[in-house]
Amino acid sequence: MCDLMRTVDFIHDDYLTPAQQKLLGDDSQGIMRNLTKYRNRRHSPGFIQAVTDFNKVIRTLKEKGELKKNAQAMRHPDYDLACHVLYQVYSRTVAHEADALNNYAAFSNNVYGEINSILVKEFISKTGITSSSVFMDLGCGIGNVVLQVAAQTGCEAYGIEIMETPCRYAKRQLKEYASRMRAWLLPTGKIHFRHGDFLDMATNGMYSTLKRADVLLVNNYAFDAATNHALAQLFLDLKEGTRIISLKSFVPKHHKINQRTFHMPESILRVEEYEYFSEAVSWTHSGGKYYLATVDRTRLEPFYKGMYGHS
Repeated sequence: MCDLMRTVDFIHDDYLTPAQQKLLGDDSQGIMRNLTKYRNRRHSPGFIQAVTDFNKVIRTLKEKGELKKNAQAMRHPDYDLACHVLYQVYSRTVAHEADALNNYAAFSNNVYGEINSILVKEFISKTGITSSSVFMDLGCGIGNVVLQVAAQTGCEAYGIEIMETPCRYAKRQLKEYASRMRAWLLPTGKIHFRHGDFLDMATNGMYSTLKRADVLLVNNYAFDAATNHALAQLFLDLKEGTRIISLKSFVPKHHKINQRTFHMPESILRVEEYEYFSEAVSWTHSGGKYYLATVDRTRLEPFYKGMYGHS
């Protein structure tokens, strides 16, 4: 019931012009009022009639092409609508089998944990992802972040996951997501999920995508030092300006660029630290920090000039 009413509200608020909204009324009169009134009174016949009346109006607008035109003007769903669609996707494909996602060793590199939608929203804003961007989630789990980023921006989005079970759910979610986005008359973005090891890009065919990436997400909160070091080596192949979001910094706090360290992968990264607050991640109710690194090789030029004697 709650999902149905939220769907009704999103259609009314996001898909209709003010003139079209008048056909449905509002909280004080008309069909919208009847939906709320009969739901609150648990009056089934009245509620069913209100739903029938609502569908009749929406069906007429759809047949006239008005909904499609309004959806095209919207281009991409806002955060709230994207979350609503993705909640429907998750509920349909994953929620009833979620226990299967918890069968991993705690604090291992393969531990399951998700970044929640409110923090993903902030990542999109901080990195400036647009429809022309290439986004990659290294260790994407069940794919929630990839789907949200693609839904909100229309970008080209990729996820790679080494564990078979969450990757299977990611692909299942993608199928449902594509179907629901079509129903909402919205573009899906170009999305791909790959089962494999993100440290072995050459084998799994993702290396060329890595080199094109504008934004990488690495939920490395539980990764060991060796895995983080291996990831940092991959970053040497990133293009200038690529942004890397991580839950642990890849650059030691007191790292300085000098003749001894300028060749290290950490030296190409310029890092900013941000805070996130409660309910932002699935593995804790507390806040924490995340890091936004930018590939910036310009700071190394003086050292290369000094080594090779370039003026």
